[in-house]
Amino acid sequence: MKTAIITDSGSSLSEKQAQELGIFYLPLQVMNKEHTLLDGVNLDQPMIYQFLHEEADLSTSQPPIGILEHVVNDIKEQGYDEAVAVTICPGLSSTMSTLQARCKYMELPLYAIDTYTTCFVEQYLAVSAKKLADQGMCGADIKARLDASIAHSDTLIVPDDLQHLKRGGRLTPLAAALGGLLKIKPILKLNASSVGKIDVFAKVRTMSKSLQTIVDTYKEVQLDEQYILYILHTDAAAEGKKFYELMKAAFPQTEIVFDHIGPVISVHTGIGCMGAQYIRKVDFDENL
Repeated sequence: MKTAIITDSGSSLSEKQAQELGIFYLPLQVMNKEHTLLDGVNLDQPMIYQFLHEEADLSTSQPPIGILEHVVNDIKEQGYDEAVAVTICPGLSSTMSTLQARCKYMELPLYAIDTYTTCFVEQYLAVSAKKLADQGMCGADIKARLDASIAHSDTLIVPDDLQHLKRGGRLTPLAAALGGLLKIKPILKLNASSVGKIDVFAKVRTMSKSLQTIVDTYKEVQLDEQYILYILHTDAAAEGKKFYELMKAAFPQTEIVFDHIGPVISVHTGIGCMGAQYIRKVDFDENL
């Protein structure tokens, strides 16, 4: 059984990185008034930060249909029997449903992984899926392994400015207005309990208190060496490093990765956003 792995740029992988890993890649789109750019292809982190600082009018969309069709056709032509797709969650994008429709039309069996999130948890799952496929595991078994880890995962984010989420339709105008009026730094969740949609987890007055609340919340999970923890930011490295140090002190046994929120997701979070994600490591034991 030959199994292809598909992901999109919500994973924070670039097209080049995905190709080097042997993963088929779907770039999400970022549009402004003048251009349509392909995330991870001709749009990178410095460019998106420049757009955000310039307060450019940005929007996002699923991968171009032509590219999606090309990827599915390429998988068929290369003789793959099936595919596993790890994409930005359906609660945020229609990427997966469009991919499923194309695979059905091309008679390519597809195992759709609902990550209930995006960013580095998505990336970790896509890379893990490729490792399992390289071990010779079939799509059904890969999905079972990934789903077992997803059941022990979470994403919490603290935007510095809610207006980006409001413009992108991720928050109601009333919620965004109240957040600005009351100077609240809401902690937003993106996980299975919110069905992969952005929902309010807690309302806190300051960024520092919000970040401490996330640390305290994750202590209840008792993260250890079986987990990976991601500390993410949108052009807020100094604040992000403080957050990283808080997590490092709280979870000395846990692998912690510090990085940027990817370009297409940054369009919605805006500058100054802080985020944390964790996931239980995928089991690669071939004997199970």
